[in-house]
Amino acid sequence: MENIYQSNTKRAFLTFDDGPSSVTSKILDILKQEKVKATFFVLGSNVEPRQDMVKRMYDEGHYIANHGYSHAYSQIYESPQAVLDEYNLCNDKVKNAIGVPEYNSHLFRFPGGLVGGKYAEIKQQARDLLSQNDILNVDWNALTGDAETNDLSVDFELSRLSQTIGSKNSVVILMHDAAAKSVTADALPQIISNLREQGYEFKNFYDIIK
Repeated sequence: MENIYQSNTKRAFLTFDDGPSSVTSKILDILKQEKVKATFFVLGSNVEPRQDMVKRMYDEGHYIANHGYSHAYSQIYESPQAVLDEYNLCNDKVKNAIGVPEYNSHLFRFPGGLVGGKYAEIKQQARDLLSQNDILNVDWNALTGDAETNDLSVDFELSRLSQTIGSKNSVVILMHDAAAKSVTADALPQIISNLREQGYEFKNFYDIIK
């Protein structure tokens, strides 16, 4: 994971935060049609009402990673232990949804990202605590900008993705699985097509975490 952003060959990790949502089935339909496996950083609070979607993610070979339970910064970043507690609570919801009691993704994405912000010190301490519990974390180095504006369009997302990918060989792309970001699902076929045209091979974290 330390070398996730370095590669001699072109590879792309499609990652979706905050789901499952009312948009998840559309995203999964597109991924299935395109034969691409992605990584979903799910929220425990959203797993409960949409267990069928989480089960479908798992059954179709996507990596179900962990984004905590609440996404409420003041709650999750109350202490390093609170971050671990949210991880464990989300993991319990995923286990129940997919019917695999021993499931543990070992992969967390900090809400808001690991670096900087009001809770930077807590995040760094939490990263160490997670590591002691065999839990890795990963951010992103490219994005569609679907969290940057409420005036989203397919063209905007494609443009932001192109800007943030630049000349990178290994890209971890941040997108969101949320009703308010449904344009991301609309843009997904062209995102996949553009990446293929540029020679990227699609990966998910099963390729990294065995």
